[in-house]
Amino acid sequence: MISFDEGMTPVVSIERFYYKLDFLFPTGSFKDRGTTVMMSDLVGRGINHIVEDSSGNAGASVAAYAARAGILAEIYVPDYASLGKLFQISAFGAKIHKIKGTREDTRREALRRAEKIFYASHQWNPYFLEGMKTVAYELAEQFNWHVPDIVALPVGSGSLYYGVYKGFTHLVNSSIIDGIPHLVGVQPELCSPVYAELHKKSKSGGKSIAEGLLVEHPPRLKEIVEAARKYGEIITVGEEEIQKGLKKVVRMGLYIEPTSAVVVAALERLKPSGDTVAVLTGS
Repeated sequence: MISFDEGMTPVVSIERFYYKLDFLFPTGSFKDRGTTVMMSDLVGRGINHIVEDSSGNAGASVAAYAARAGILAEIYVPDYASLGKLFQISAFGAKIHKIKGTREDTRREALRRAEKIFYASHQWNPYFLEGMKTVAYELAEQFNWHVPDIVALPVGSGSLYYGVYKGFTHLVNSSIIDGIPHLVGVQPELCSPVYAELHKKSKSGGKSIAEGLLVEHPPRLKEIVEAARKYGEIITVGEEEIQKGLKKVVRMGLYIEPTSAVVVAALERLKPSGDTVAVLTGS
């Protein structure tokens, strides 16, 4: 197995809410949950050259685990990706391809390259999705098998939201917990395709400071919407709200990126009652 002994990130209680610190993973984001499972499968199949497209966090994660596995990785990123993430990807030895345009343009270029080498996509790979279920498993254990009332999650491609839904569903079906929390998915107003699909609104597409969530065509859109209809909701937050949320949580001592701050902005707006967990996904 290709692993850095990742997992069981802390849950801290600050003021009225709980925060799950998934930015404390080896590469600085929750994406390591899925990458360890996906990369272990690829090694088992003898794959030694891969391509991935990412706005940053997934690229850094795939680059790190590829280095650990001895796999050559090519990472396609939009040209607006942060320099810190680009440096991290490069430091792990992956080859970076910068693509002008939108996140969707980056995906299309990666797919062209995938005609020749294996496409290790964090958005599409089923093993990556399985790794996302571990958020639910950890929260259930950390809350002594009495799950929180609400879990707030950023939504870009939706692998985290759908994976957490699948994880809690698995625990319910296994008679380990009694129910599924209310799952609040949060998207930036400037790019909110899941919200638009759920509420039958026209889709928005633009750049946000929450750059990790700029996914215009989530591959599991219908499945995420169905999960939200059953067990939660999808909301959007504006750029000013995200900035305020980021300032608030950093002043609490938690060094996160704007993408993670959308959940803090959502809590500020919703002011939920009951045990509420915000998953902070990246630093």
